[in-house]
Amino acid sequence: MDPKASRTALHTAQHRAAHLLLDSDPKILSDTFARAFAGFDTDTDLLSALDAMAPVEFPRMRALFTLRHQYAEDELARALAHGITQYIILGAGLDSFAFRRPDLAGSLRVFEVDHPATQEWKRARVAGLGITPPTNLTYVPIDFEHDALRGRLLSSGVNASKAVFASSLRVTQYLTPEAIGATLRDIAGFAAVGSKLVVQFIVPPETLAPDEAALVAALAARAQQFGEPWRSYFLPAEFERYLREVGFGSISHFGSEQASSRYLRNRSDGLRLPAYFHMITAGIP
Repeated sequence: MDPKASRTALHTAQHRAAHLLLDSDPKILSDTFARAFAGFDTDTDLLSALDAMAPVEFPRMRALFTLRHQYAEDELARALAHGITQYIILGAGLDSFAFRRPDLAGSLRVFEVDHPATQEWKRARVAGLGITPPTNLTYVPIDFEHDALRGRLLSSGVNASKAVFASSLRVTQYLTPEAIGATLRDIAGFAAVGSKLVVQFIVPPETLAPDEAALVAALAARAQQFGEPWRSYFLPAEFERYLREVGFGSISHFGSEQASSRYLRNRSDGLRLPAYFHMITAGIP
């Protein structure tokens, strides 16, 4: 695989694909493009790669990487019912939403925002698979630490006079607090009334039970090995304050207990979320 592609983006796609093979029905998310986008031609190749790593936390990772996407897409469905026509995916990685939802091609523009190297790898992979890119998909290259998000979005065709739905599912832990603040200010600064943001972040390990804190440490160490260190952790109240300070309101929290109750209840495979999971939905009033 191209070493320029984000290793964590490849890793999360592998787990979304493995969920379809290893976990019981009903599936949390059916990402039928994930295996191919991650660079694997067969299920056997994918499972062999995961077996070679074999960490015990993988079931929790499958739960996390599928559930956060499904929650964001459920929130998006509610926004679509209220007339949203623009979807911004921050840190899109190997996201496949636009490919899985051709029924929305005529009514929803999708903007995938991520580092250009990862986007180039993905586009080459899509072309190599012979897949026609969705007509409603636009790639927006960015370095979140150095580039202004607002300018990149507007130059890529986002209509600032219309409300947007934005998701940020695998971004905050890799950015400095300063870059996160700038990103939130940029979104709040141009997003029209009625816009929504769904964001996932990681709570500080010192607030967790020892086994859960050890999991965070192990995952952070792996990300460090990939050259993508974790830089930021937030208490839920702290992140809410960030959002309110830049202009967001209508804030609702979605933690691991709520998520487990909604998506993981009565499962026969015992899938469970890591305790560090937390998401917030916020709006522009």
